[in-house]
Amino acid sequence: MKILNTMMKTAFLAVAAVFAAVSCETDPNSLPAEIDAVPKTITLAREGGEALITVDATRDWKVEVSYTGGDTEDWLTVTPATGGASNNSVAVRISASANDDADREAVISFRADFLTSEVRVSQPGAHVDYTTIEEFLEAPVNDETWYTVRGTIFVIEKSKSTGEESTYGNIWIKDETGILYVYGLTTTQQDSNDQSFPELGLKLGDVVVLRTLRAEYDGEPQGGGTIPAYYISHSPAEDNPEDDILISDDPAQNWLELPEVEIDDDEVFTFHHTEADGVRVRNYSMLYNTTERLALWVAYPLCDIYTASGNRTDAWGFDPKIPDAWEPIIPDSWGVNGYARGHQIPSAARNANKEMNRQTFYFTNMTAQDYDFNSGLWADVEELERDAASQFDTLYVVTGPILDADGDGYWEYFQDNAGNSVAVPEAYFRVLLGVQADEYNAIGFFYLNGDNGHTRPQESDLCTVAEIEEKTGITFFKNLPPERAAEVKSQRNPELWGL
Repeated sequence: MKILNTMMKTAFLAVAAVFAAVSCETDPNSLPAEIDAVPKTITLAREGGEALITVDATRDWKVEVSYTGGDTEDWLTVTPATGGASNNSVAVRISASANDDADREAVISFRADFLTSEVRVSQPGAHVDYTTIEEFLEAPVNDETWYTVRGTIFVIEKSKSTGEESTYGNIWIKDETGILYVYGLTTTQQDSNDQSFPELGLKLGDVVVLRTLRAEYDGEPQGGGTIPAYYISHSPAEDNPEDDILISDDPAQNWLELPEVEIDDDEVFTFHHTEADGVRVRNYSMLYNTTERLALWVAYPLCDIYTASGNRTDAWGFDPKIPDAWEPIIPDSWGVNGYARGHQIPSAARNANKEMNRQTFYFTNMTAQDYDFNSGLWADVEELERDAASQFDTLYVVTGPILDADGDGYWEYFQDNAGNSVAVPEAYFRVLLGVQADEYNAIGFFYLNGDNGHTRPQESDLCTVAEIEEKTGITFFKNLPPERAAEVKSQRNPELWGL
């Protein structure tokens, strides 16, 4: 081991020497602000060890470490933790001692001015290998193979008759790969559910290890079933804090679809990227309200690189960029008759591949939408949008809820599957901006979240973007050429939009 350690130290010094040997006359502060740290993911051995991160930054930078899974103590060492603007790459060494506990994870954020580059670090612990939820969902249905699954409990179902936690142990769990419904959990292996679940004393946030067969009900995969899952071990919620995860607003961009980004204390601006035709592209952006548990608007571009046929995932799950504690917990449904989990950016607008489609099923992209409106009039507007996109280079879209459409200062709330209050919008808006060369064409839609008196979009439904701005207080398409903005936002051309 001494020889190996000496070799690793020698290699590190050699790499550091190479980085230090290269210089350039250009002042890095005169260059565009950039920071990049690679590799993006690192796995350290359970026995402990070191790894190198290469940092390129044209501004002074510093390191922040967030412990996002498992041990929340300072188990990761990062050297150096700060650096200056440079034309040259800098070698940063990370190290950790042996991990004799559970798996642990951390995010290292390299911050320079308003820019951030993240590296995710994981280290397995001294436990058996678990089947990830993603692997479990992909496994075939069977009544012979038992899987060991580990996940955080985020829903414990209640009895519909008593309102108390069910004695059958019907729970939802999650890991970094997905979410899973477990229909029945018992203290020991049983042929049928003995209703022993309350003896376990499990609570929301506990990380539970269980054994289960791969079952299915009504076409949906699940753990447990006729033969229930059974308990192996757990760690209490207080040992697995999630609220400690740092979150900050993503930097505003100059994308044409973006409204003016105005952020209150309980709001977060964020965006997601994906791949299309092998190229990294933006998927969508949102302004998310943590109090109301919904996005106040979602903005996205639409062109042929985003659409195809098929690839719908139904991968309902948490948004990795928003703490779970702030999201609506709706893995199954709202649990309220007459309301659907309504997408803001539609699944059908992002079906070129499964990864970009999966991101549309994040809970943060959902609102409580009247079922008939969701599957009728609003779905037709979304189809009109996709049809219209074909006549432009790119169609830019902003859509969102209006909580207080009647201006009385009141709107309704539902409880999600975990008992959290979630706002129910009174109305919805949608604004479209089609761009072809130097030509701009815009239109808006406004509908109540319910019966609008018709089931297909009509010419009378159309609004100018300026009218939607007045209804919402949002300034749309802030990156339009200033000399064109007023004229474009006053357009109302039904024929162009097929009405």
